[in-house]
Amino acid sequence: MKRVLVTLMAGLIFTACTEKVTTYTINGTWKGGDGEVVYLKKSLGNEAYEIIDSAVVANETFKMQKPLGDVDERILDIGGTTNIVILDSVPLTVSCETISQTVQGKEKKSVSVNIKGSIEQDIFKAVLNAQQGEMLMMLGLAFIGKDEKNAHLQDSIAQLYIAAKKNTEKTIDSLVENYPDSHAVALIINNFVAKQRELAEVERMYAHLTPRIKNAYLGKKLGATLEQMRRTAVGSIAPDFTLTTPDGQELSLASLRGNYVLVDFWASWCGPCLREVPNVKKIYDKFHDKGFEIIGVSLDEDKEAWINAIDKHGLNWKHVSSLKGWNCPVAQLYSVTGIPAMFLLDKDGKIVASGLRGEELTQYVENLFQAEK
Repeated sequence: MKRVLVTLMAGLIFTACTEKVTTYTINGTWKGGDGEVVYLKKSLGNEAYEIIDSAVVANETFKMQKPLGDVDERILDIGGTTNIVILDSVPLTVSCETISQTVQGKEKKSVSVNIKGSIEQDIFKAVLNAQQGEMLMMLGLAFIGKDEKNAHLQDSIAQLYIAAKKNTEKTIDSLVENYPDSHAVALIINNFVAKQRELAEVERMYAHLTPRIKNAYLGKKLGATLEQMRRTAVGSIAPDFTLTTPDGQELSLASLRGNYVLVDFWASWCGPCLREVPNVKKIYDKFHDKGFEIIGVSLDEDKEAWINAIDKHGLNWKHVSSLKGWNCPVAQLYSVTGIPAMFLLDKDGKIVASGLRGEELTQYVENLFQAEK
């Protein structure tokens, strides 16, 4: 392990020393790929992309080289495969091969891709490799289903998933601790840690980064994420917003001040959201007359589906939506990356809890009203 860390650290020093180069270079070979096009893409979020460079494979080779700009994550699209890279000044070497296989009597082609570059690539790849274990276990659980006959197997795979998840966390913690001068580490904290851990933990990791990385593009991006998290952290005043109700009226969060308020991000297509409905209805029915409000913020895009779900499930509280799906400005304001997502506010609009569901949410609301007595 020490030898690996020393090797990675030496590479990191080399990367830092070569950052004066202002271009990126991607040299590739693609066996069987003549005539194919390799694309370098920038993610715009929500599965949208911008093509920033491309190269046609000729004599089984291709090359891209342009001014670098900021060190950032990019996507190499090779034969339809998505390969995330950290684009920096150290040349990337890409080796590809078209592989033909016969599946059920039909020939199918796929592309094998191997990418080598700076230490930044190795650091980021370490996390992606760790996450593959989690994904395999999740696929295993989905494959065997919920049949009671498979209960023992389900439990075994679930335990393996938990172990894989802990391994990913351990890998991330090790990288953050050992490579504070890495652009990739700033990206890892922003893309993975900030979505899964508490604000205090993300702040601790950010503080561990070197000034060079904090002032680089990915460090500043992480800083902006932290500011966003602070705005919706427990103890903060919930950011106000105004959205449209099903009948076309505008409703603001501020207009509900003076009540305990549950801000509930959901959607008509969200199974876990709908499974939470009976519990939320029970809380609403019990405490609404005592000063408890719910404002459901839907991430639907289809207005009819949204309204039908409200009627079908008897969601008789307040509802708003931008009908922009994951592009909902309020979801972005509250850093919502998964639903259901709930924020519980006191009568002054301060966030007193978040992420509560089921019996835990019920008990918390009951405690709020009991504390008033």
